[in-house]
Amino acid sequence: MTWALSLLWSVFVPRALGPTGLGELTIAYAATGVVSVLISLGIGTLMVKEIARDRTSAPWLVGTALIVRAGFVVPAVVAVALYMHFARFGTEQMVVIWIATGSMVLSLFTGPFQAAFQGIERMEYLAYADVLTKAVVSVAGIALVFMGFGVVPVIAVALAMGAVALALSVWWSRGKFSVDWRLNPDHVRFLVVDSLPYWTTGLVLTFYMWIDSVMLSVMVPAKVVGYYAVPTKIFSTLLFVPVIFATAWLPRLSASFRESRAALVATGRPAVELVLALSAPVAAGTVLVAGPLVRDIYGGAFAPSVTVLVVLAYSLVPTYLNIMVNQVLVASNRQLAWTKVMVAAAVVNPILNLVLITYFQSRYNNGAIGAAVSLLVTELGMAVAGWALLPRGVLGRRSISRLARALVATGGMTVVVWFLRKYGLLIEVGAGAATFGALALALRLVAAEELAMVHPLLGRLPARALAQVDERPECAYGGRECQWQTGESRRPCETCRQRWV
Repeated sequence: MTWALSLLWSVFVPRALGPTGLGELTIAYAATGVVSVLISLGIGTLMVKEIARDRTSAPWLVGTALIVRAGFVVPAVVAVALYMHFARFGTEQMVVIWIATGSMVLSLFTGPFQAAFQGIERMEYLAYADVLTKAVVSVAGIALVFMGFGVVPVIAVALAMGAVALALSVWWSRGKFSVDWRLNPDHVRFLVVDSLPYWTTGLVLTFYMWIDSVMLSVMVPAKVVGYYAVPTKIFSTLLFVPVIFATAWLPRLSASFRESRAALVATGRPAVELVLALSAPVAAGTVLVAGPLVRDIYGGAFAPSVTVLVVLAYSLVPTYLNIMVNQVLVASNRQLAWTKVMVAAAVVNPILNLVLITYFQSRYNNGAIGAAVSLLVTELGMAVAGWALLPRGVLGRRSISRLARALVATGGMTVVVWFLRKYGLLIEVGAGAATFGALALALRLVAAEELAMVHPLLGRLPARALAQVDERPECAYGGRECQWQTGESRRPCETCRQRWV
């Protein structure tokens, strides 16, 4: 639902604002996004893990998180003011940034409630807030630009909906958990210290995700930032698949890790495999329709965005994998390993941006292509590292078989879309989705048990159309004799249940 709403906004608003107006909006979100991560620490991820393991901790975790974040509001405002002072922006750009700062502050206080909802697996409240916010922002934003308003009223709607989301989160928490407002130094110390690994990861990730836009704003005109903003908006919208799986699976992954390593592997395998399998048709479809998508929807002013979107589409496959790798490593208390990967990416990516933005801007007058290529190269390197860091058994021999079937289905979809390219964007997208869905069923790409993990009703589809899970899956230890034990107890392998130690 939120994917459709974001797409609706992306269809109408950028075209009306133009490359310059969209560039101003992107700069505001880039600046406040970096500041937000600086002051929010890694509290959200830590809260999800702790509450998923012990739901009685929700009251003091939420209360302490709100107190800690309140203490960072003034430093955040000061940081934004200093950024605008040294950047010497125009009046309209400064107004846009201040409104975005207000939205950032509201989201800081909404975050602890949403983390608690995720920890107790009441995902519907995250969905309600997200759908409502995006629906109003999309519809109101489209109406405003049609009436001739510019970027300031558009971003003001986001500020208003941030306040609504906070109020609703407080209301929904009633009866689910209370908020313990007592200031406990030990609790504060726990949140601040134990969240540092997640904070480091979040900081590096935000820096990595926004540094390209920040560097573009300094190195190229605002309209080129707009050329980059449209493809990145589409790119981020297309990440809805791994984001959904990552949000839903993190509590389960954390709980299964508490049982055993084999339980973590059994829980994580279907999520990682499915997300990686679905990345292929999404990436291929985006490459195929990039030209008509940009030209028909955004107009000739955004023609330079087509090449940027094609490059970003190739980045979808490694990005899908990287999102799921992060969740598995966080659940298994190995977030430091992924933090090291992110730090390396945050070092390499700006260097690539500096070289490639300069090259493509001077050669093709479009530095946005250089930023997109930098992202692709960095994501590929991270994916290689992520594959190596995954616990053994999450992606094994059977995973290769499933991914091969996904590529076959994607190839069939590609052929259909290619031959229908002259009939327009809607026909291409509809026929491509239908073709991949039919081939996925024919090739038994998804198991009923895996669909049931998403929703029980999905697991009731006809069995002949779905893959069958082996009664004896391959051992999480790669087929070797199981050597799993805890202390003095003697227990069967949690995955294959064949051998005893």
